[in-house]
Amino acid sequence: MTDEEITAISPLRVEASHRRFFRLHTNTRNLIVMLSPPALERNEAFCRLSEIFSAAGIPVAKIYAEQSKQGWYLMQDLGSRHIEDVYPTTSKDQALKAAIDLLGRLRTVSTPDIEAYTIERMAMELNLYNEWFCQGLLGLADQEARLQPINNQLINAMITQPYGCVHRDYHCRNLMVSEDVRGIRLGVVDFQDALRGPILYDLASLLRDCYWVFSETEIDYWFHYYLAANPRLGVDSNGAPVEYTTLKQQFDYTAVQRQLKAVGIFARLHLRDGKSSHLAYILPLLHRLAQLCDAYPQLSSLKVQLADCMKPAGHLEILQR
Repeated sequence: MTDEEITAISPLRVEASHRRFFRLHTNTRNLIVMLSPPALERNEAFCRLSEIFSAAGIPVAKIYAEQSKQGWYLMQDLGSRHIEDVYPTTSKDQALKAAIDLLGRLRTVSTPDIEAYTIERMAMELNLYNEWFCQGLLGLADQEARLQPINNQLINAMITQPYGCVHRDYHCRNLMVSEDVRGIRLGVVDFQDALRGPILYDLASLLRDCYWVFSETEIDYWFHYYLAANPRLGVDSNGAPVEYTTLKQQFDYTAVQRQLKAVGIFARLHLRDGKSSHLAYILPLLHRLAQLCDAYPQLSSLKVQLADCMKPAGHLEILQR
């Protein structure tokens, strides 16, 4: 940057992490500065996976310089438009197609540096809902015994899927979009938690997003599109065909696991980290979870539990501000 002159610095939107981002404007280009506390974030994994994904053709930002001990990183600017900015436009379908097509490339990335998404980790994530939302935010008694049978169903639906590399946070605010004469181009951020896990996970993150609501018609269309591009989902480990209803249930149950985890994380951000930015998303998420339970009688007990959490009471006032 010896020949460049910094003209402005602007902070970027705060998300659900301890990291902070700034856009560095120079006389020739824009750059991103990331401040990521080494004690709180997975910086080594971020740098390692950046190299792995870049080599595999996944469009992640280049890291130009770093001070790893201090947690400072100078990176390529992938642009200021998220895919959620495109959803209200006529480019919506093109952007979604690009995002789903990219999953086909992502799932094939294979390296010992990408760990397995274990049953223990899935269970720990589900417990965030009980610990931080039910007990911590709502002050309810421990819900573990009530939720455990549900959690077992959700985890079973995840581990019976084929496994591949999954981003694990593949949603509308982690996909950057640019458009030119060649069409939609994507950039992928926040990939440091990638694991080898159930290959419907990222699709569930995308189509049952915590920040954007697609119609069930749209979800069904793009789910069929994904299945057509991933024929291995249509057969089990013994080569026997898998029914569509089973695949759709695996997809929806994976979405339920992820959304329950998100509710727990949003509550934890408020209670532990003093960040109330994501509280507003909790109540809409609970309503969408309850609606999804209607499609599966096996999840009726979860719908009752959700209804108990949403009963008008003082402890929900903070969610309605």
